[in-house]
Amino acid sequence: MSEPAPLVLTGADAVRAAVGRELGPAGPVLVGPDRVEAFETATGRSARPAGPPSTCAGPTTGRAVPKLLLLSLVNDVLPRLVDVRGFAMGVNYGTGPVYFPAALPVGAAFLGRLVIVDVADVPGGLQATFRVTLTTGGTGHQVCVADSLARYLF
Repeated sequence: MSEPAPLVLTGADAVRAAVGRELGPAGPVLVGPDRVEAFETATGRSARPAGPPSTCAGPTTGRAVPKLLLLSLVNDVLPRLVDVRGFAMGVNYGTGPVYFPAALPVGAAFLGRLVIVDVADVPGGLQATFRVTLTTGGTGHQVCVADSLARYLF
């Protein structure tokens, strides 16, 4: 499967006109044990199972990808699907609602899609809400749905 080129939106009018557009898929993106271990090392968060090491086949075997790692990967998918231009600056403004409907097993891949759900005027620019959905590559189950907020300033 080839990944589509990102949709280029130049200027406020183009961003406003794109509300309702569905983009994707991007990926597949593999989330292997090395990525999970690097995330846990970088964040100091470990979701490793309790118990003596002899009871576990490996540090990530049979585990789910940590939810915060999935959430961070929303920002890997978003620029693959949309490229906003024509502003002095763009800022990741955070998130709205975030859901984790199902687990993604370590070693599995996901696909990313997004919908531009809202654009609102804010002082000095506008704010866009991108609903990014990550689904398992094999079953299509949703593993993360997040409203990513971006501010674009003139």
